[in-house]
Amino acid sequence: MSLMRAFSKVGKDGKIKLPGNIQRAAELKEGQLVELKIVGASAKKGVLVTARKAAR
Repeated sequence: MSLMRAFSKVGKDGKIKLPGNIQRAAELKEGQLVELKIVGASAKKGVLVTARKAAR
């Protein structure tokens, strides 16, 4: 597993745009469903993005 790092800002509407290099590396396509999870301890929270084929 390789580490890829990128930055993005949260817009006024609460949306975050994933940078193109991250989209390509994760093989995400336009309109694809992704799952977002909050992970980690309270002081070191992060967001995990996972590509999904369909909703659960």
